[in-house]
Amino acid sequence: MIIKYLGREKFDIKTKENIINLGYQISVNGFQFVGPGEYEKNGVFVEGIEDNGNTIFIVRAEEMKICYLGKISHDLREEEAKEIGDIDILFVPLGEDSSVDIKKASKIISQIDPRIVVPMLYADLTEFKKLEGITDGETDTLKIKKNELPEDERKNVILRSI
Repeated sequence: MIIKYLGREKFDIKTKENIINLGYQISVNGFQFVGPGEYEKNGVFVEGIEDNGNTIFIVRAEEMKICYLGKISHDLREEEAKEIGDIDILFVPLGEDSSVDIKKASKIISQIDPRIVVPMLYADLTEFKKLEGITDGETDTLKIKKNELPEDERKNVILRSI
């Protein structure tokens, strides 16, 4: 799986067989999924969870489970965290465009406890880096396979917008 950040809330994910576009709508090979519901396209499973006008998307591809929080604007409720379940890669907003601020985002990250966190919708990452103990710089892409996921601790990956 290769993940690229297109800026703001948009990402491209390339798998062996598919191109998945993450944003306020999700598409697989150009086929769009809008809003809550359960969907499947070419072996990619998508679940949209209603969240006060926002949709939280769970995507399953290449044996990995991805959570895209969209523009979540509140603390995550316990029932939402349970519905989301175990996550390998979490895309989390950090304060821009009416999304949660960095402190709430950190609380959500702790609730979900993903293996990898990828921030989006941010103006400045200084506070986030400090809260999460990030010392690494940015990278252009995240290339990851199921067997390469961190086991014991969370990894934060900051992708440069292309």
